[in-house]
Amino acid sequence: MSEVAPSVGGGAPIDQAQLAGPSGLGAEAFAAQLVRRVLQASQDLDPIELQTKLDLATSVLGLARCVDEVVTPATRHLRRLLATGQNDAGHHLMATEAVRSWLNHRGSFAPAPQKMGPILLACGPRDLHIVDLECLALLLRYRRWPCRVLGTRISPFTLTIAAQASYATGVVVSSTEERGRSHAVLSLKAVDALHIPVFFTGDAFNSEESRLQLPGRYLGTGIQGACALLIDTLARPAGHDQASFSSQCGRAVSSEGGAGGPPGPAPRRTGRVREQPPARPD
Repeated sequence: MSEVAPSVGGGAPIDQAQLAGPSGLGAEAFAAQLVRRVLQASQDLDPIELQTKLDLATSVLGLARCVDEVVTPATRHLRRLLATGQNDAGHHLMATEAVRSWLNHRGSFAPAPQKMGPILLACGPRDLHIVDLECLALLLRYRRWPCRVLGTRISPFTLTIAAQASYATGVVVSSTEERGRSHAVLSLKAVDALHIPVFFTGDAFNSEESRLQLPGRYLGTGIQGACALLIDTLARPAGHDQASFSSQCGRAVSSEGGAGGPPGPAPRRTGRVREQPPARPD
């Protein structure tokens, strides 16, 4: 399926003039313009228009830049509008679900994953905002890294059970609100106690003070950078030079049926080795 196909859920096809972007605008200005259009579509309760703008952003910028420069800024702005009472829950829910549907559709064209333990991605026990994790999962899938998004409000107990049952390669915990940070830290410590590589992200960890003496590794604020850091940390060095991650993602979605670039490198464990469970007696 080509990038000029109708957007998720229908809508008019994207023509070649749209693919080129507005004349005279740089990529950053073009991305900012699309963020405004996404926000307007949210205000108009128009999920088809919202998804059409995301299709356009992917066609012009590539998938990785679309996620970092359009999807993430738009969804974070929507959260601020909701938190300050400038937007109601209905508008926020429509926009969030339209974005999640679009991400899920894009993920259906990712190449088959490598055969290895998945990376688990989970919101903290008090956190409800999952779009950033789903964006990260999408980019990982285009690099052929298996991953599972566990959902919102995942308790430390549930997270540790899932990590052990799936023989997880690594675990990512997200917390977007200060009030939920201490609970997310408990999840980090629980996973770290299993000797599984653990990572954390989200607005609650933006300040250096909030990250002091925490187990695991901070992934930063950018989705594209977080994906690259995860892969770099969990994988053995490749035996050959690879193109930059953003250019690979851009090529991966130049046609939605594309192969998604070369396979990622083989996985490795970091930190201490987790003991295997004892054999069940006959």
